[in-house]
Amino acid sequence: MSSHHPASDFDTWRVMNEHMTFAPTTTGPSIDLEVQKYRDNSGIAGAAAERASLYLPYVTRRLVESDLPPELALLPFMESAYNPRAISPGGAAGLWQIQPGTGDVLGLRRDQWYDGRQDVVRSTEAVIGHFGYLHQKFDGDWLLALAAYNSGEGTVSKAIQRNLDQGKDTDFWALDLPEHTRAYVPRFLALTRMFQNPDESQLRLPLLDPSQTLESVAIPKQISLTRAAELAEVDYDTLKRLNTGLKRGVTPPQRRYEILLPLNAAQRFEAALLKSPSTQTLPESIGPTATETQGVKTSAAKVRSVDYRVKTGDSLWAIARRFGVSPEALMRWNDIDNPRALRPGQNLRLIER
Repeated sequence: MSSHHPASDFDTWRVMNEHMTFAPTTTGPSIDLEVQKYRDNSGIAGAAAERASLYLPYVTRRLVESDLPPELALLPFMESAYNPRAISPGGAAGLWQIQPGTGDVLGLRRDQWYDGRQDVVRSTEAVIGHFGYLHQKFDGDWLLALAAYNSGEGTVSKAIQRNLDQGKDTDFWALDLPEHTRAYVPRFLALTRMFQNPDESQLRLPLLDPSQTLESVAIPKQISLTRAAELAEVDYDTLKRLNTGLKRGVTPPQRRYEILLPLNAAQRFEAALLKSPSTQTLPESIGPTATETQGVKTSAAKVRSVDYRVKTGDSLWAIARRFGVSPEALMRWNDIDNPRALRPGQNLRLIER
């Protein structure tokens, strides 16, 4: 099971409300206009909020654990109406509507069995790393980071340079950006205002069950979601909604995979796996996926000694999850005292020698 601690007492709405980063910037005519648009389409917003109730606590908690603003968890309302199976006409997919090329850059695997862009856990981890990078690149300016998330960091950087050359301001509101980006940021700020003041905004927030903590269980061999639901004693439709990255209702063959389940079901599933002789041992031939081995050196055919080169935007937690080890083990093997002290180019030992 994943090593991060369950947060059964995590109050999503309270945490989001009390720790909002964008609240001071939610005034202005363009933001007021977007708030009115949401009010005029309250039925659509309400349906998306109900759909989000399964995923929002997990996404918010991961943002908080990664020291990012919790209200970034509202972005999938704009991107996909919180539907992890959503695919745009342009080919963007998942909660965060990630394009294929962007998914490749972020290390999200795609094949006939699986699309990481539609995987709630892995796509969220990729976006967390990406936002960490963008926030750093644009000197801590979250509005510029949001604009870059929408239109690309190159587009925003060029707009900044044009203004610098002309002696103009370089904040988001002063930049000449594509029309869709100039609307995107105010629309997000309008959302943050509405969720901060739901009564004033006539927004009905869904009740979120704080005990519905989600956890991952690593499985060594291919299994169908039908069989997994039986072992975990959980509703099949719930399991399917949590594992939307799977294209065929079965986990990929020949490699390790992590199934996402409600906490209690995850505990039952893990216990059932331990009782099954055929799934007790991970085959030695199974190691990191092809995408994950970028920047990785292995010292032998059997994955017993692995080094990973840290990339910009990586977090210790995300690296640990990707390679199926605990953050505590990574810290122990690499003599790391501060989990936030990773630096790009740093080599990490991933398997104890």
